[in-house]
Amino acid sequence: MAAIYKVSYVVSGEEHPGAILNTDARPQKGDLVTLGSKKFTVVEVIDLIPSRGEFHYLHATLQKHSSK
Repeated sequence: MAAIYKVSYVVSGEEHPGAILNTDARPQKGDLVTLGSKKFTVVEVIDLIPSRGEFHYLHATLQKHSSK
């Protein structure tokens, strides 16, 4: 069975509520994440607790995406 990542996204420096989402790919530093209509860049990813079977529990810190 494929891995399932339950990710708690927290937005740094903005009044955004963040989100808890399931994904089939582990987020990586530098990834672009869209929450609603806003885009954010992943700046940190940490494991919250050890994985349980195919479930992985992560925390990702985001910052507002700056398009250059």
